Amino acid sequence: MFDIDEIHYKLINGEEFSLEFSFVSDEINQDIYSLLQKVMSHLDNLYLLEVVYSIIKEVLTNAGKAIVKRDYFSRNNLNIEDPVQYRNGMHSFFQEVTEKWSEQEDFLKKSSYRVIFKGKLENQILTLTVQNNSTILPEEMRRIEARMEASKRFKDLSEAFLEMSDNQESAGLGLILVHLLLKNTGIGADKFSITSSSGVTKVSLSIPKEIVPVEVTNRFKVKIMSEIEEIPPLPESLNRLIRMCNNPDSNLNIIANEIEKNLSLSAGLLKLSNSSFFSNRNKVSTILAAVKVVGLKNVRNMLYVSGVMKIMDGRFDKLQKVWDHSNLCSYIARLLAMDHGKGKYSDLVAVGGVLHDIGKLVLLTIDKSLFSRMSNYANQERSNSTVLEEIAIGISHSTIGAMLSKKWGFPDDLVAVIEFHHRPFLAPPQYKDVVEIIYLANMLSNAIENKGNFYSMDRNILKTFSLDSEEKLNKYLKKITTLYDGQA
Repeated sequence: MFDIDEIHYKLINGEEFSLEFSFVSDEINQDIYSLLQKVMSHLDNLYLLEVVYSIIKEVLTNAGKAIVKRDYFSRNNLNIEDPVQYRNGMHSFFQEVTEKWSEQEDFLKKSSYRVIFKGKLENQILTLTVQNNSTILPEEMRRIEARMEASKRFKDLSEAFLEMSDNQESAGLGLILVHLLLKNTGIGADKFSITSSSGVTKVSLSIPKEIVPVEVTNRFKVKIMSEIEEIPPLPESLNRLIRMCNNPDSNLNIIANEIEKNLSLSAGLLKLSNSSFFSNRNKVSTILAAVKVVGLKNVRNMLYVSGVMKIMDGRFDKLQKVWDHSNLCSYIARLLAMDHGKGKYSDLVAVGGVLHDIGKLVLLTIDKSLFSRMSNYANQERSNSTVLEEIAIGISHSTIGAMLSKKWGFPDDLVAVIEFHHRPFLAPPQYKDVVEIIYLANMLSNAIENKGNFYSMDRNILKTFSLDSEEKLNKYLKKITTLYDGQA
């Protein structure tokens, strides 16, 4: 939609950029994410990427809604400033427009309404501005001010999620999210402003170079930290087997004999050894043969999975949806590695896919209503669940998972996969490839589960895997579902 490199060049050379849109599409949001990723990397503030993007996306969405609303009133000869016509118009607006949002683009192209996104980097302060050529109505301003005032009551987003009813429009929660993101990241609410006069509404965000984050601590985080402390280590019998698998000189017969004592582990190993990922002319029917086919690394990885599942399912409610998603992610991760010249990572990403969401099992123990509302909001707004969890609870499921994996003695590459699967741009360079595979496998799983699409994915990573168009992505998704559903 626009030249990201050209705009980035302007910014780092002190020039202002200005982009004009008639309609804020998913594609535009994806481009803005890529631009911000480049800019925040230049400023050495990549850890703020998701926060800044969440704020700008919320502001752009509201600006887009404002011009769609005004265009609708204009086309229907309704006076938006008349209270009676406004109420009647809003009733039909919600019925006719919100359910047909994508169709509004054609109307707006013919109108004079526009959204303008500007940015300038000066003295290491990044200032981003979103404006539209309409004035906020008094009733709209009252709602905005009420929401911003309400946000001051909340220490964190968990209070807002639990207080606000499900039927309240998401824009109200969106503005509260913006305020809490600003406060808790250390950017500060004073760096965010809304002005409206003379036919122009302008929202500005200034991001200083030096920022001191505010740690979110609440009863949920305290409970989670206590849960992590109480979760037991992997059994010594399992650790002994893992150590044997890490030793290339180990006796395979002894390992096979130990595995045979565990029916579930034996069944999983036989299934893996006979899968399409391991080319065998003859069916593998013994544990010793299976160990030889899949190799000690895969056996070790299965031991990690077996141990984790036994601990987590024994301690927490068995949440089949989490495991179903993780199994799909694991399959896709191995497929991505094999299909894109990264086969050497296939074993690691397969286990990483199964274990990437183990932190969610702990999160779900805190308050199922809260977690459900957070998940619904993240899916509805295509938001990063990690950001929401950190602002609502003070810790994300990926951080929880990393803490557990360190406690259980997982290797560093597996810890990195779990910790950075939502933020691959923050992964240590030596683990970048494997983390990107899990990131994409997770996003593809979400797409299959109708929780994401092409435009909710990192364009740079899509390009790495030659999936940089909707057509290519949809073709690959079809391949995945055909292969996955066709498994024995």
